[in-house]
Amino acid sequence: MVKVMTLDTESHETVEPVADIPADMSGELFLKEQAIPVRLLFASKYSLTVIALPAKPEIAIGRYDALTICLSEEDRVETGNCQVYQHHTSDGVELRLVSLKGIVDFEKLLFKKRVDLLDNAGRNLPLVLGYKKNLDPLFKEYASDLSYDLSVYQNLFDRLDEEYMHEPSAVMEIIQQGIIESMGPELTACLDTYVRHLPEAISNLSSDQYGHHGYYLRKQIWGALLSAPVISRTNLKPRGYVGDSEMMQMCYRHGYEGASTFGKLMHFYSVDAPAAQAVRNRRKLVPQLAREMVDRLSDSVSGRIKLLSVACGPAMELNDLFATAADCQRLHCSLLDQDQLALMEAAATVKAIETRFDQPVSVDMIQESVRTLLATRVLKSRWGDFHFIYSMGLFDYLTPPVAAAVLKKLYALLLPGGEMVIGNFHVNNPTRYYMDYWMDWPLYYRTEEDFLALTEGLKGMDAWIDYDDTGIQMLLRIRKTDH
Repeated sequence: MVKVMTLDTESHETVEPVADIPADMSGELFLKEQAIPVRLLFASKYSLTVIALPAKPEIAIGRYDALTICLSEEDRVETGNCQVYQHHTSDGVELRLVSLKGIVDFEKLLFKKRVDLLDNAGRNLPLVLGYKKNLDPLFKEYASDLSYDLSVYQNLFDRLDEEYMHEPSAVMEIIQQGIIESMGPELTACLDTYVRHLPEAISNLSSDQYGHHGYYLRKQIWGALLSAPVISRTNLKPRGYVGDSEMMQMCYRHGYEGASTFGKLMHFYSVDAPAAQAVRNRRKLVPQLAREMVDRLSDSVSGRIKLLSVACGPAMELNDLFATAADCQRLHCSLLDQDQLALMEAAATVKAIETRFDQPVSVDMIQESVRTLLATRVLKSRWGDFHFIYSMGLFDYLTPPVAAAVLKKLYALLLPGGEMVIGNFHVNNPTRYYMDYWMDWPLYYRTEEDFLALTEGLKGMDAWIDYDDTGIQMLLRIRKTDH
């Protein structure tokens, strides 16, 4: 029986196909009572190349009632109205197809096996507009006051920027720096006040109310948030998830970034927050702990000492781990991330180390997700085993059951005498609600007891927790006994 996966134009959810989707697919165009078999090729994010089959009806330019895309013999996706048009290329003219209703992201369909609709947000509009109803009065007053104050500051700094925008670039930079130093502290103090009062503003909310109250707040101050590169990125999530490698790079750079003075101040406020400092601290602490392990094992390990970084991001910590040219000879690193762009950034980090020491670095790049990590039964045969395994930010996004399962999988890859270092933010993160409500950056926070509970069932190990200087970043340390 054929399983039909129809794009539900009334639903607010997307459908996930389960089949492996080929790049070259068959399908059918529907016009009234006629079904026209076609061959389909990926063309762009929102278009497909359509090719007529031999001895079949020709494909006319114009609108069609629907398209069926055959993913496999058993699975297919149906779209709504679509249009075929002529597209000119260097090789001639081809026919392209674009959805009109249920506008399909074909890039996600083909390469991420997910049906996602560009116009899905429009169908959510009545729900979103309804968020302003039944708001907690205290929270609504908080959002209104914040919106007013931020608009006043943004208008002030934007007017100042306009006054000197035609000056030579060097003059502009000096003037802007003067404004940041003289007037920036006033905006910072204003932001501090609102962040400090946020827990009080949400004190009457149930956990079910958090989501739409946070959405309401962000839309009230949307323009201010988008002016700051890091806050814009956490809200827009250009790679589809929060906490991507570029966000980490922004925290590491710890500077004033943005197109305006107001934007730079808003950006710096976020990357200067305690949570961002904790991110910078762990980037120094983890390679320090790795080097201590390397020194401890150097005399007992005959070959290279093997390290695995899970959700590696840009892997900037390798700059501290590889301290001498000799490290290039005695260390092997496996860098794992689900994001190909993050692995490319990690590769650039490795290349810089090789250039610095004029030595090759032994490294494996592994593009895998948590889902495939958990589904794979033979990780050791695929990835090997390791003396040191670390993950700095992944566990902040994992539910307790998933976190425990991932930890167990990784522990099985740890050699006797080896160590694991796993990061997680503490529940007492003072930036917690600011991240939730302003930055749309929710995490799974843990207590010490919660964190240690993830190790239950692991045999032959010692486990304890260390902290960074802020006390926000917990590091779960696990050492596998020699036997």
